[in-house]
Amino acid sequence: MTGQLAQIMGIPTPAPGEPLYGSKFWTGGIDGNYKVQLGVLVSQILLYAIVIAGLIFFVKLLMAGFGYLTSAGDPGKLQSTSKSLINAAIGLFLVFTTFFIAQILQVIFGINIL
Repeated sequence: MTGQLAQIMGIPTPAPGEPLYGSKFWTGGIDGNYKVQLGVLVSQILLYAIVIAGLIFFVKLLMAGFGYLTSAGDPGKLQSTSKSLINAAIGLFLVFTTFFIAQILQVIFGINIL
């Protein structure tokens, strides 16, 4: 199971017969390069998070549009719809901000994140 999850995430797996823990894979390889493994993991998580956040924002946008159309001028429904749209936009903004912060950290620390 661990090998399949690592393969899906794009993380290299240990060689067959090599123990999972205490091996050169989990200790950073022969040269102790933890940056490469951490960078691969973070980059995969960020890419998935951006895609998922975009899809959630799109669905929330469609729901807000439908809410505006069906509100029939009711101020309570309009306010709740606009609140959900604002919250979705804030969430999308936070994910993109995290993406740009990761790029800045990549330059500062020399970690290949993205």
